Amino acid sequence: MPADFSELDSAVSALTDQVTATEGTEASAIALINGFAVQVTVAVTAALEADNAADAISIQAAKDAIATVTARFNASAAALGAAVAIVPTP
Repeated sequence: MPADFSELDSAVSALTDQVTATEGTEASAIALINGFAVQVTVAVTAALEADNAADAISIQAAKDAIATVTARFNASAAALGAAVAIVPTP
């Protein structure tokens, strides 16, 4: 009587189908994870660039405010100096 491999063939076929399905699921998961990684990298890079730009703008705004206050101080000092200069000495 020849050996009956039909049950074994059926099991190998079922296992092959399962491996194929698993490989497809894994490929989809890898593509999804890689896509997330790219999106996170893009988002973090954009946030850092925006932060750097904001810092540069903030620094320039602070410099401008300091320059304005310094100019006011210098003008005030000049006016005070001129007023003191015209006061007669006793």
